Amino acid sequence: MKFIQRLGFYGGGFAIGIVFLLFFLTGKRTQCTWLPEDRVINDIRKKNAVRFSPEIRTMLTDRKLDTLTIQLILKYGKVDFSKSNTDTIPCNFYHISGRKELANTSLWVRNCERFVRVEKVLSQ
Repeated sequence: MKFIQRLGFYGGGFAIGIVFLLFFLTGKRTQCTWLPEDRVINDIRKKNAVRFSPEIRTMLTDRKLDTLTIQLILKYGKVDFSKSNTDTIPCNFYHISGRKELANTSLWVRNCERFVRVEKVLSQ
């Protein structure tokens, strides 16, 4: 079998495989969370129960802080593992900084098995 024929068979199989993947993965929420930061953010994003400390609640009632800001940081933030404490039991503490326009705001978050609690908001 010549090289051109082998290349044609390989290309045909590759094209069929791509169409197969596009057909089955289109419309599904597939994510590749291989990096530790992605895993933490994905774990926080999956939990529906987001609680606030009393300090945060007073900031929310005084209109110094918005829940949308907190949700955006929890969804798209950047985890700083050098400031985080991941060895605590039963809940880990994470320092999550905002990106782009929320870069000057960061959160201290307690990530437990069933819920997430925002402990402190730091603005610079």
